[in-house]
Amino acid sequence: MDIATLSLRTQADLIASGALSSEALVRHYLDMISKHNGEVNAIVQVARVEDLIAQAQAADEKVRSGAPLGRLHGVPMTVKDMCKVAGFPCTMGTEGLTGFVAEEDATIVARVKAQGAIILGITNVPELLMAFETDNLIYGRTNHPLDSQLSPGGSSGGEAAAIASGCSPAGLGSDSMGSVRVPASMVGIAGLKVTQGRLPQTGRVPMEGASLHVRSASYGPMGRYIDDVALLLEIIAGPDGIDPNTMPVPVQDYQRCDISTLDVAWYENNGWCEVQPEIGQALRRAVDTLAPFVGSVTNDAPACLNKVKSLALEMIAFGADGGQSWYQGAKLMGSKALSPLFEAFLESASSCQLTVTELRGRLREWDQYNFAMQAFSQRYPITLCPVSATTAQAHGHSVRQIDNYTFTMAYSLSGQPVATVCIGEDNNGLPIGVQVVGQLWCEHQVLAVASVLERAFSQSDATNK
Repeated sequence: MDIATLSLRTQADLIASGALSSEALVRHYLDMISKHNGEVNAIVQVARVEDLIAQAQAADEKVRSGAPLGRLHGVPMTVKDMCKVAGFPCTMGTEGLTGFVAEEDATIVARVKAQGAIILGITNVPELLMAFETDNLIYGRTNHPLDSQLSPGGSSGGEAAAIASGCSPAGLGSDSMGSVRVPASMVGIAGLKVTQGRLPQTGRVPMEGASLHVRSASYGPMGRYIDDVALLLEIIAGPDGIDPNTMPVPVQDYQRCDISTLDVAWYENNGWCEVQPEIGQALRRAVDTLAPFVGSVTNDAPACLNKVKSLALEMIAFGADGGQSWYQGAKLMGSKALSPLFEAFLESASSCQLTVTELRGRLREWDQYNFAMQAFSQRYPITLCPVSATTAQAHGHSVRQIDNYTFTMAYSLSGQPVATVCIGEDNNGLPIGVQVVGQLWCEHQVLAVASVLERAFSQSDATNK
């Protein structure tokens, strides 16, 4: 049995049947952490080995007793360092929170635990999550599993690297500007940005209130396979009675979804940057691969993409106040020293100073943008496009090339669900991901299309090898 290739659902089924013990599974991932985490620096807080083994043994005893089991019974996983896990430090990569230890679980963590999951540890982030790579003054940088000179992206870079290096089977990340999608693409795993309002934000650090970010920021599941993120979504979705922005919209089963009549749009050029040639080639192969399974495929793009950079950077990233809210927030948390990545972000944000009147105008433009994007999604329920303009880059590259990430920003603004799945490699063997974008609340369609691509390209990889 090759544990490294097992999906979450398969792991849980094997444990429930007695064919695999939770203890063996936990020991496998502890062994992988021992072998690989020192190089990638993905998991920055690992649970005590004695506690993990005790939890696994208790899970195995429950199987033997014949008691009812949860959907993740005895399965280990990890959580991004911005989501409260009781008993673990939660720092968001900023110095002032070094001594903060969560006393209770975030809602989504409580939900996976209730289904029997065992939390292996906490994964690395850039300071206050504000970078498309992963480095901070507390834990240092996270490296790409294939090359330590490259970054796995950010801000869920630690989570992505943990999964890709085999140190964790899956985990809980978050996405505001592309923080799940970019790292998932860079390392070749699956990720899901959910419809805005799908998941309760209760238990974010340092507080639940996210100001303008409430319109774009959300937790997001990450895993080796599309089925992993689908399973996690089913478990963590839905209101908790605390977060007022979470909607009671049921999650539909992607495995029962008929995609044969869906019209699909695709585009390679968003007007902001040119993509690496291999990415364009992989995208076109994905379009050709998908065509027999759907109603139609059309090369078309939303006309409002020309608004992406100004709205996303000014409203979501910079906060419309020259970065002052971010700077003051770090200071209020007690951070006296700031990381080079965060300093670079603040320098970029300093140019964005909007008056109240200008801010109201941008909010109106944002609403107009969303109307246009929803109209486009009514015409094309699915859109395929790049995740970023390049594959994994050297550390420090993201600060200088922010336009490369406008592909993900487009759907952070609109709140639409987006799955990321690997569709190939570049000439250096680095993974290439694609965004599969859907209509609001239609994660089942997004996941169904992504699973078709995943099956096709994983079979192609196996054949080539």
